[in-house]
Amino acid sequence: MGRIAGWLVLLGLGTLCGSWYGSGVSGTLIAGLLASLAAGALCEWLLPAPGSMWGGALVSLLATFMPVWLFFLPALAFEAGVGLGSIVPATGSAGMKDTQAKDSVLASLRLLLALLPAFFWLIPAITDLVLFRGLTQHYALLALLTSALAQGGGLACAHLAVAKGRVWQIEDTERYRIRQLHGRINDLDEERAQATRMAHLSERTRIARDIHDNVGHLLTRAIMQIQAGRVVAQSKGDQSTEQILDDVGKTLDEAMTTIRRSVHDLEDEGTDFASQMEDASSEASMGRLKVDLNNGIETAPAPVCRCLTTIVREALTNTVRHSSAGSAQVILRDLPAFWQMVVQDDGGSQQSQPDSRGMGLADMEARARALGGTANSGPNRQGWKVFVSLPKEPWSNRSAAEHGEDRKVMA
Repeated sequence: MGRIAGWLVLLGLGTLCGSWYGSGVSGTLIAGLLASLAAGALCEWLLPAPGSMWGGALVSLLATFMPVWLFFLPALAFEAGVGLGSIVPATGSAGMKDTQAKDSVLASLRLLLALLPAFFWLIPAITDLVLFRGLTQHYALLALLTSALAQGGGLACAHLAVAKGRVWQIEDTERYRIRQLHGRINDLDEERAQATRMAHLSERTRIARDIHDNVGHLLTRAIMQIQAGRVVAQSKGDQSTEQILDDVGKTLDEAMTTIRRSVHDLEDEGTDFASQMEDASSEASMGRLKVDLNNGIETAPAPVCRCLTTIVREALTNTVRHSSAGSAQVILRDLPAFWQMVVQDDGGSQQSQPDSRGMGLADMEARARALGGTANSGPNRQGWKVFVSLPKEPWSNRSAAEHGEDRKVMA
């Protein structure tokens, strides 16, 4: 905008000087103003094309025959300087490409032809300086000097615009790199959070196993010893001792129940559904089957997790053993009232499989029924499909009951 404003100021000053020189605004002066405006607008529109300055060059040549147009030469020279500064980088790069193509002579001619119109304003200024004397010669000299300064100003404006464009390009590149770095940092943060979460889950699972293997076994042995003591006291008719042992047994039973609940809670919290499903898929495929796992379940209770992972292992193991399938797809869906799983392979020689796969199929159905769900399998398209559906209602009711018990205990 500053460049266009400077060009308009030069046109305005040229019009004022021309009207003062010709003692008024003439048709020739108006024609020169309109021609200069058209040439400048054409140059701005065509930049940085090599032919963008030919309109201004033509108006400059016409100024040789119309002395009053001499006052528009600074504006024309300014626009020529802008075109010169805008065209040189592009033409230079094109020349480098042509040089690489062993056509440097043609590139030099193209460069000369593109830059030649930028100096046509010298023709009318020098012509009037040579042909005329007196005041007209002084005007020609002033126009020559002013045009030279105007062309330098236009060239500086063009270089400044190019520099700004490069600065913007560098800023855009830096912003893009910063966004990439932020993305990498976010990825690292997610990986670190996932690793921390897996470490916590592993620690909870380890604690649950230690409690089950150590404290649980000790309590079980203590309960058995109390029961044996009650039998001995009962056989001896020692009611007081029997009563004491009965109370101790009840306390140990409550402690065992509490520990079981704590172990189950830790086990549930230490169950990472996604990782276990990935491990089950990779282990069962044995490297011979390409498994596409589409897991839409973020978390599920530990029994549900164990059921689904066991069925996935069984289904993929059967596919590897009893067919020549090359790939299988495992889809898990988290629906409002159900957890669903589909295992579908691409077949191969599935037709050679028996209708019933014995203990494997029966075990899958039994595991699903134990959780109140269903498991069906059979031929589908060109392969074998296993479909499992487990209801969420039992786990919702259990969570509500446990929450109620916790509230009672707290009360």
